[in-house]
Amino acid sequence: MLKIKPMLIEDELYHKIREVLPTVCVDLLVTNEQGEYLLAKRTEKPAQGSWWFPGGRIRKGETWQECAKRKGREELGIDLPIGNLISVENYFADDADWHTVNLVVHAYFSHRLIELDDTHEEFRWVSHIEKDLHKCVKNPLTIYGIK
Repeated sequence: MLKIKPMLIEDELYHKIREVLPTVCVDLLVTNEQGEYLLAKRTEKPAQGSWWFPGGRIRKGETWQECAKRKGREELGIDLPIGNLISVENYFADDADWHTVNLVVHAYFSHRLIELDDTHEEFRWVSHIEKDLHKCVKNPLTIYGIK
């Protein structure tokens, strides 16, 4: 497979692109030995202040599997075993004129610590589906079998 080196573009151009095209992202449905899943409180738009899965956009030339591994390292500070694709969600941001297509992927957590990155205010482990979560979080949890 041809590998393309990711090229970063200026923020202003990126925001213009996001106004007219959806962004493809990978979200990590991370579970642990206790059957809990991980939620992250977002510090940035879209969904700023909401509890969501860790994750982010796929770079050009990157597979969704590679993105999932990278996001585990960048956002959680750990290498995670990446599992299967759980669902594909369309997210239309309420707080920005953005549309993302989120590939929700299972990842298994067997570490003791998570390193907090600057895109999340805090993390927490949850054992059930909370009623105030966004449908793009609830749907994959339901498909995965969490009640």
